[in-house]
Amino acid sequence: MSTTQPLLVTTDEGLAEEVFRLAAVAGCDLRRLTDPAAAGAEWRSASLLLLDGPAATAVAGGGVSRRTGIVIIGTKPPPDLWRVAFELAAERVVELPRDETYLADLLAEGVEASAPRAGRVLAVIGGCGGAGASTLATATAVVAARQRRDCLLLDCDPLGGGLDLAVGAEALGGLRWSGLSVSGGRVSVGALHEALPRRGVGSGALTLLSCDRDNATRGRTPGAVRSVIAAGRRAGETVVCDLPRVLDEPAAEAVRQADLTTVIVPAQVRACAAAAGLVTGLRDVTTALSLVVRGPAPGGLKVADVGRAVGLDVLTAMRSQPGLPATLDRSGLCSSGAALRGPLARGAREILTALDGELEASMSVGA
Repeated sequence: MSTTQPLLVTTDEGLAEEVFRLAAVAGCDLRRLTDPAAAGAEWRSASLLLLDGPAATAVAGGGVSRRTGIVIIGTKPPPDLWRVAFELAAERVVELPRDETYLADLLAEGVEASAPRAGRVLAVIGGCGGAGASTLATATAVVAARQRRDCLLLDCDPLGGGLDLAVGAEALGGLRWSGLSVSGGRVSVGALHEALPRRGVGSGALTLLSCDRDNATRGRTPGAVRSVIAAGRRAGETVVCDLPRVLDEPAAEAVRQADLTTVIVPAQVRACAAAAGLVTGLRDVTTALSLVVRGPAPGGLKVADVGRAVGLDVLTAMRSQPGLPATLDRSGLCSSGAALRGPLARGAREILTALDGELEASMSVGA
């Protein structure tokens, strides 16, 4: 048991049931006691103390040491409870169900405040048709999970066929965009973990939000994209977004939220021309752009030539990887260790290193 988890003290079963429901929505692991005297060291160590009226009154009369993070809760708090709240220096008296949104947000903030690192957001887009953006986005998410980073992979391309196939998660239960009821506002990463397909990868885990092959655009709104990305960022996760070449509003929102947008382009003249036009449009949305060059180069184009033609600094270049298309068709990248030991894996690691650098630079500027 974590000694820093929030603590609820109440003898009211109905109240406890309501608070635990809100904790589940927030992805919060909540501990309950019926007697405040049994709290012991948890009185100081709990990240949040939720006391019902009788518990708060008993504590206020007991001469306990003051601390921050006390909230008094009840369904019909009596008028004199404000005096008790003042004596305990409580942050607020919460009346349920009226204040349930506030309480759910408070519980979610407690979960997110414990994140060991700031979240990163990466967007991946193909400079031309067939560039391999979905494969690169998926590989980067898998490599991130193997680096002990919880990763959230978002499929923002409704015509891409579904990233669940690239991951190898098409048989896993869980919601796709069309079944996710997020119109905007706040959503907890714990709720996403419960609702979406999720699988362990190495020492980490990958959560996938894929488009359907039916109703491909349903549920994928700008507000929903913004809320899901924000949940992953607050929880310290690496969020990877696979984008369509033609940016609709939900995809453009992903670019706006991203710390780094990576354009992948084959080393071919027509691909460079197409990517250059794409980049011109992307510059209206973001300045955090980088280029990944994918071989082979049938006409002998050098990596530097591709960078100049597209108008972006080259982050990394990748050779072709024999057998990769067959691996994607058979099992997806999550199920194949061999597929992520070659150029694709090395490219993904370099992108993640650059993503960390972009975030650190932005935080330094903000400071």
